[in-house]
Amino acid sequence: MAYPNILLVVIDSARADRFSCYGYEEPTTPNMDQIAAEGVRFDEAYSESSWTLPQAFTLLTGLAPREHRGEVHRKLPAQMPTLPEALKRQGYDTFAASGNTFLGPRCGLHRGFDQFFMPLHVSRLARPFIKHIAQRLGWSDEGGQVLTTHFVRELPHLKAPWFALIWYNDVHHPYIAKKPYMTKFCHQPLSLLQRLSLLRRLRRATNFVVTATEEDLDYVNALYNGGLAYVDMLVGQLRQALEQLKEWDDTVVIITADHGEMLGERRLMGHGVAGDMYRPLLHIPLIIRFPGLVTPGTCTSALVQLSDITWSIASLAGVSNLLSPTGAEYADLLASANEQGRPWTLSERDPLNQRRLAHAQRRNPLFNFQPHMCHMTAVVQDGWRLIYRGNGRHELYNISEDPDEQNDLFATSPQPAAALMQIVQQWQQQAMPHPATKGVQPTIDPRVEKRLHDLGYF
Repeated sequence: MAYPNILLVVIDSARADRFSCYGYEEPTTPNMDQIAAEGVRFDEAYSESSWTLPQAFTLLTGLAPREHRGEVHRKLPAQMPTLPEALKRQGYDTFAASGNTFLGPRCGLHRGFDQFFMPLHVSRLARPFIKHIAQRLGWSDEGGQVLTTHFVRELPHLKAPWFALIWYNDVHHPYIAKKPYMTKFCHQPLSLLQRLSLLRRLRRATNFVVTATEEDLDYVNALYNGGLAYVDMLVGQLRQALEQLKEWDDTVVIITADHGEMLGERRLMGHGVAGDMYRPLLHIPLIIRFPGLVTPGTCTSALVQLSDITWSIASLAGVSNLLSPTGAEYADLLASANEQGRPWTLSERDPLNQRRLAHAQRRNPLFNFQPHMCHMTAVVQDGWRLIYRGNGRHELYNISEDPDEQNDLFATSPQPAAALMQIVQQWQQQAMPHPATKGVQPTIDPRVEKRLHDLGYF
């Protein structure tokens, strides 16, 4: 049996509502819009977590965060099977290129890849110059061009069938794209001094958002959009390379994000613990081009999650039996293109431990972390969305009528609230940690911790 090539593009921190094919008024994503026009766009796709590491574990294993416990141990257990390992056993060449420095060997996420590439400019020696001078002046990016160039160079040497994961970090905080994309969407001039001042304040994003003016937030949103447009340009280069090698029509192309981003809404900024669990943070793009398998230009409102990518790739390649079973229901994305999605989606997030909380409070003394210091779960079903908090401060929204979540109906709509709360309670009883997590101790790698600080998590 001939298996397809598979290209999975993950754009860190990309929220769905900033893609022009999802209705955004600015032309941020023309290349990805074209891919959506040739494939299927999932309008109700959600991440399982509000930050990168647990979501990366989910994408590579098909397990929910409550099962793989990536937020706790932060290193993939050796006895937990991964998708690239399964694909290798099926004869796939496997390739990964990551612009996020803690998504790699330090967390065990390189397992199963024949090649795992990270840009050299994220090394300790080069980082100060890149971070403090070249990026802020728009001379350099977060590694996206190097990732793209490396993949294009290696592509002719990948033997079909192949699986490639490219993880772009150029939309991530602190929102610094390469010129001319950096300020492409600024509606008012942004001088170099203004930009440097804004970027300095953004280093502590949760502190920044407390005092930010509306003009500040407008500039931040423009910088974010510039980063997304820059990645869209790089995706266009990926397509061009595949077309030149005549592999475009033999490749399943999947474009998504690990999570979204808060950009000043509700005075929240970024993601992770200080981003809460609102829709801009969890509603992510999902665009798939299945050559010859779906009607081009299909748009579906079927509920899907990122782990559905894992299981759908495993199904396409005939390796589903090589992954650990999950307690979650999952949807086949080919079937979901015809509206057969999940009955509900569920996203979870653990609170910071006391040590990380203390560090976050020292760095961001103006921000009130207390309302966010509890376990949080977000559930979507039948047009309703519940944010279930361990501190009892629950919220309910009818996102069919109120997609911006302006009208909290928890107190006035007891029936949908009770139905969604029952899903949360059943899930907490049903989903058990994978056996490989037993006895695994939390890891504290100072280099990973430093990178998390730099990325604005705490």
